[in-house]
Amino acid sequence: MKKIIVSLLIVMLLTVSCSKEASAPKEETEAPPPAEEEQEIIGLEEIEQDDPNKIVSPLDGLKYYPEDLSKRPVAVSIDNHPDARWQAGLNSAEIIYEFQVEYPYTRYLAVYLAKEPEMVGPVRSARPYIIYYALENDAIFVHVGGSEDAFAEIKRLGAAEIDGLYSGAMWRYNNTGKFAPHNMYTTLKSIRDEAKRLGFRDDGNFQKYNFNEKSKSISEKYDSSVAKKINITYNRENTTDYIYDDELKLYFRFKDKEKHVDELDNEQLKTKNIMVLEAPKSVLDSAGRLYLETIGTGRGIYFTEGESSDIIWKKSSEKDRTKFYIDGEELNLNPGNTWIQIVDSISSVTAE
Repeated sequence: MKKIIVSLLIVMLLTVSCSKEASAPKEETEAPPPAEEEQEIIGLEEIEQDDPNKIVSPLDGLKYYPEDLSKRPVAVSIDNHPDARWQAGLNSAEIIYEFQVEYPYTRYLAVYLAKEPEMVGPVRSARPYIIYYALENDAIFVHVGGSEDAFAEIKRLGAAEIDGLYSGAMWRYNNTGKFAPHNMYTTLKSIRDEAKRLGFRDDGNFQKYNFNEKSKSISEKYDSSVAKKINITYNRENTTDYIYDDELKLYFRFKDKEKHVDELDNEQLKTKNIMVLEAPKSVLDSAGRLYLETIGTGRGIYFTEGESSDIIWKKSSEKDRTKFYIDGEELNLNPGNTWIQIVDSISSVTAE
C-alpha cells in the first residue's frame, strides 16, 4: 500500500513540474544569446576551431578546411622602410620574420598559406638569408629585385621565385601616398596565377612545426620568466616592442614606438608566439649589405602567454626548417601566428 501511495505522489509531482515548464514563457527558460561582439570574437572562433571538418595547419597550429591548406605557401619580402609604412596584409600571415638589412633598416618576410588578404605589400628586394627562410617553408618567394648574392642563391638553390621587375603579378599602387620603390603591391591570387603560368609546383612540401593542442604557459613544463613587455633594439633608430594583453592572451606589436597597424583595416598587429633568434652579422660591402649567420645553431628566446624561456635554435641547411629546443627537447608552439625576430645579439632584447 505504501509503495502505491509513494508512486502516486511521484506521478503528481512530475505532472505539476511538467505543467510549469510547459506554461513558462520561452524567453524565461532559455539563456539570453551572447552579445554580438562575443559571438564574433569568441563564440564563432571557438565553433570554427571545433568544426570536425577542419584540420590543423602545419604553420600556425589553428584549424582550417583541408582545401585552405592544400596550397603551396607564399613568402613575400615586405618593405619596412619608414616611407613604406604601414604595410598591407601582415595581419593574415601565419609567420612573419623580421631581420636587418642595410643600416638602419629592417625587412619582413611574410608567409601565407590558409589566409588570403585583399592585398600584400609593399614588396621589396631579396637577400640570401631572406631566401633561406622562404625555402624552409617551401614557399613561392616573392620579391622585387635583389642583391647579386641573392640572385646567385636563387639560381643555385632552384628557388621558385617571382620577381616584380619582370612579372606583371605586381604593380605600383599610388593611392597610398607612397612612392617608388616603396609602393609595389600584389595579391596572393596574382602570385598563384603567375606561379601556375611559370609551371611551379602548387603543393607544399615542408617540415611542419609542432603545436600544443591548446595554448599552454611555458611555466607548465619549463623554467620561465615573466615577459609582459618586450623591447628589441636593432639600433638607435629601429626598435620593435610587444605588450602582452592578459585578456586576449596575445602580444600587441609596436614599431619605433608607434602602434604597428595593418594598412588594410588599421587594426594593430597581434601575435601568439614570438621567437627571438641570435644570428651574428657581418657587413659585406660598401652599400652595407649584410651576412646573417642563419644556418647552424644559436641562442634564442621564446615568448608566449606573457612568459619567456631561453631556447636553442638549429637550422641544418638553406632548405631545412629552423627548429627550437628547450632543455634538449624540441619545443611545441602554442596555436596561433608567430613573429620570428632575427637579431645579431640577444643582449639587444629586454623583457619585464
